This record gives sequence, C-alpha cells and structure tokens, in this order.
Amino acid sequence: MILLLCALFIISDAQAQQATLYSQYMFNPFTVNPAYAGSRQAFSAVMLYRNQWVGLKGAPQSQSISLHTPLKNKKVGLGFNVINDKIGPTNNLGIFGTYAYHLPLRDGKLSMALRAGTYRFQLDGNAIEYKDVDKFSGASIGGGFIPSFDFGLYYYTKTLFGGLAITHIAGGQAKYDGIAEASTQLTQHVLVNFGYAYIINKNLVFKPSALIKYTARAPVNIDINMSVLMKEIFWLGVSYRTSQDLVIIAEFNITDILRAGYSYDLGLNALNDFNNGSHELFIGADFNIGKPAQQISPRLL
Repeated sequence: MILLLCALFIISDAQAQQATLYSQYMFNPFTVNPAYAGSRQAFSAVMLYRNQWVGLKGAPQSQSISLHTPLKNKKVGLGFNVINDKIGPTNNLGIFGTYAYHLPLRDGKLSMALRAGTYRFQLDGNAIEYKDVDKFSGASIGGGFIPSFDFGLYYYTKTLFGGLAITHIAGGQAKYDGIAEASTQLTQHVLVNFGYAYIINKNLVFKPSALIKYTARAPVNIDINMSVLMKEIFWLGVSYRTSQDLVIIAEFNITDILRAGYSYDLGLNALNDFNNGSHELFIGADFNIGKPAQQISPRLL
C-alpha cells in the first residue's frame, strides 16, 4: 500500500514537471512564462537545482539554466533555457529558445513571446522490475524526442505584473526504443501568474503573488506567495500550494549583480511521512545593459 501511494505521487509529479514545478518562480519567472524574456532590462542568468522529497527512492531531481536579455532597442527579448529532470527510471532533457516582443502599453509594457525547442525522454529499462521478465529481458535505455512550443503574454510596470502562458501547444508523444509498451505524452498546460510590489518605504517592500496551473484531467493547482524585501538586500517569503505544500523562501542580493536563493518545501499530505521535504537552490546574475552598475536598484519583479 505504501509503495502504491508513493508511485501515484511520483506519476502525478512527472506530469506536473512538464509545466516546470519550481518553488522560487517569483524570483525566476522566465521558467514559468517565456514572455518574461528581456523584461529585467539586463542580461539575466540563473542556475537552479531542485531535490524533491528527499529520502524517497526515485523522487524527482531537477536542474535548469536560464538566460535571457533585451536587445539594444529594448523592444525585443531573447532567451535560452535548458531543463533536466530525473524521476525514477526516467531522465528528461529539454532545450529551448525564446523570442519576445515588448510593446509600450499605458504605464507599462506588454510582452508577447514564443518558446520553441525539444524534449528528449529516456527510460532505463534495467531500473524497472518487470512482471514478465522474459518479455522485457535485455531492455536497457529507450529514448524519444518531442518538439514543444509555448506561448506567453506578460504585462508589467515597475510594481505590477500579470502573465499567461500556454505550454506544449502541439502536444506530442514519444515512444521508447526497445520498450514497445512504454511512451510519454506531453499535455498542454495553462499557467497564470500575477502580483504587486507594495513599496512601504525604502527599507521595506511587500510583494504578494500567485501562480495558477491548469491541465486537463487534473486538479487546478494554486500557489500563493507573500514575500518581503528588507533593506533592499534580503527577501523572505512563504508560499502555500493547494497540492498541500508549505514553502519557506529566502533570497539574498549579494551584490548589485549577484543574488542567491533557497527554499524548503514541507509537505502537508500523506507522502510527508515518507520523505524529508524538498530543497531548491538557485544562483543568479544580472549584468546591466547601458547603465553603470552603481545605478542598479533591486529589481522587484
């Protein structure tokens, strides 16, 4: 019964990982919405590592690298990201490029973007215990590729943002060589995120935000976050997911260029009895374009 419960959670999470499950999305929105590319007015680079459900064999582990920048006219943003997920016997690698166009709109800008790339899915057959050993004897690693296309809209001012992203627009299925009955299906996801930065004074900024995820035949997942920026240096926040997770988040602006963050997920569901929570680490750098470093102020969005 315990093994069945764990398997169900891992299968469910494997589907969610297609929409990039990250606790610190508010500090790296490009992973959620391609239209964020270029909106920081800096060449932005982020490396992230996530270790989920520590202590549970076969639990997800994720790594990602994200790069994006505006061009000189600041109307066009370009981005590139690599995502690697390992869940049980599967290893999924995604490589994507992004083009975004930013239009002035009232007090802010509206960005529209298309992200395109491919996933490579691999399944290690030797890591699976088969009921029919003779039938699957000798199956080692099967792999398959699925092209993926995402669309995003993102409106932002200095203190307000709201976005809509649709991922895996074309869907697709990958079958594994040598394991005839195994396949992976990409499913379309819709993500909506929004938030506002309340500048109380120079030393205190309060930023509530939310991320809503929807995919067919699955419950809607809502992530609500409240973060506080203190003395333009230290962010401290807490999130709650309707999938029953409580998340503690911290980000530190080490210099005008360098920042680092950490989050800890505490599960509030039945799976919490079988793991030690989830850890997520990131390090990011923002290299300013066309402005001396000393003029950079902490980016609120």
